[in-house]
Amino acid sequence: MKKNVRSKIWAIAMAGSVFFMTACDNSDYTKSPAAGSDSSANSNDTTMNNAPIRDTTSAAVATPDKTNMAKKKGKVTIGKVSEKRTTGMRPDKDGVYEMTDVQPTYPGGQEALESYVNNNITYQQPALDENVEGTVNVQFVVDENGKVTNAKTIGKELGNGLDEEAVRVISNMPKWTPGKVKGKEVKTRVVLPITYKVEE
Repeated sequence: MKKNVRSKIWAIAMAGSVFFMTACDNSDYTKSPAAGSDSSANSNDTTMNNAPIRDTTSAAVATPDKTNMAKKKGKVTIGKVSEKRTTGMRPDKDGVYEMTDVQPTYPGGQEALESYVNNNITYQQPALDENVEGTVNVQFVVDENGKVTNAKTIGKELGNGLDEEAVRVISNMPKWTPGKVKGKEVKTRVVLPITYKVEE
């Protein structure tokens, strides 16, 4: 009796195993997609996985070269004050001499004049950026009281604000010692060269 029960249990177990194996064999899990079918539904989308990875480290990020961002500097020098000496020792229609017995002088002389110009003139940034340099000749009149008037540039202009800056500084100078003709203070027309030079 017990032997028959065991035989039946064993037979049922075997039948279940056969059914399970058959079911697994017919499962979609073991089948490959048919040729030409859209396999994207049964496979992982690798579009994002295959996308190039961007390097976000600091080495890969372009940064401006700070060495090229350093501002340039400019140097300004002056030449000797000169009279035009074109009409001899006689005044023009405005009473201005272009040649005198005693030439007008800046108080303190050439060194003081250079110090004044260097302390007051500004090398304009657009000119520095474009490497504009050269000499501006500023013509002006020192009247009989030593006051500077009628400052303007003569000859070729440099541009980029350099000419205007030179005129501004000359126009604002303190009084000079006026020129003299036969011991008398007179109006005298003079020229002062101002040279701009870019320095790295």
